Amino acid sequence: MRLTLLSLLLALPFAACGSGTSEGGPDSGRSRADAGDAGGEEIIGNPDGGPGAGDTGWVDPCSEEAKLVYVVDSDNTFSSFDPRKLKNGADPFVDLGELDCPVFGAAPFSMSVDRSAVAWVLYNNGMLFKVDTRTLHCQATSYTPDPNLKLFGMGFVSDAPGVQAETLFIAGGVEPSTTENSTLAKFQLAPSFEVTTVGAIPGWPELTGTGDAKLWGFFPDLRPPKVAQIDKTSGDDLRSFPAPSLQGTPSSWAFAFWGGDFWIFLKRHTESSTQVHRMKSATGVVDTPLPDTGRRIVGAGVSTCAPTEIN
Repeated sequence: MRLTLLSLLLALPFAACGSGTSEGGPDSGRSRADAGDAGGEEIIGNPDGGPGAGDTGWVDPCSEEAKLVYVVDSDNTFSSFDPRKLKNGADPFVDLGELDCPVFGAAPFSMSVDRSAVAWVLYNNGMLFKVDTRTLHCQATSYTPDPNLKLFGMGFVSDAPGVQAETLFIAGGVEPSTTENSTLAKFQLAPSFEVTTVGAIPGWPELTGTGDAKLWGFFPDLRPPKVAQIDKTSGDDLRSFPAPSLQGTPSSWAFAFWGGDFWIFLKRHTESSTQVHRMKSATGVVDTPLPDTGRRIVGAGVSTCAPTEIN
């Protein structure tokens, strides 16, 4: 998600940080590599509730591609992000290519990934596209933007623990704002593209879901910022972790759950590129494994196939 210039100017008087450096864009000349390199760690949590991969008689319903985090930059660079590589000091990002969706000059705004490893990418002109994460083939949809919900963050959530059925939740409005609430809704994808409102929530969060059927949001524009579990029927907070160390005027942000941790991709107005922060889901403790990525990440997506823990 990316705060527009108008919203950014309106937000400055209320932010902890003042105006800062220019918005330098990331380098688009990165090379393709193996997106599925596990980095030497074993996945021991299975969001579908079945036994681990080493147990006989069980077939994993999820592809390896569906277990990764994916991110998109403001310049359309599409990459995988594998947190396991951080343990060995390796680069967790693998650039898969550049999206070529026919958007007539628009830029990516938000993204989510379903269990089939299909990325749903929203652009800042309100257009929604399907992207195959294996080939980067970009397919237009028949979605017509809701005039009251043109832009939004989004995340798929399992309908119940251990099941494969999932629902896409969205939160947004006409334009990102640091002074107005956003609308939480369920989004039925093709063929109907029906939006069903759940309720109003504060701020403009990015959303992520988990295989154990929980919906979480990262709220960078609140004071202090927070990560909160959101009630899927009302929009109320069920559990909340304040994150005062992440305070500052947000410029672009994205959010994903993987391996028992929340991964926060945040660029504040005074920073030259996106930082990657990790929040422990059990305690809310935050650290910053990557303080300077050289990227401007505006969307992150992870399916409900993602592991709930790793050893």
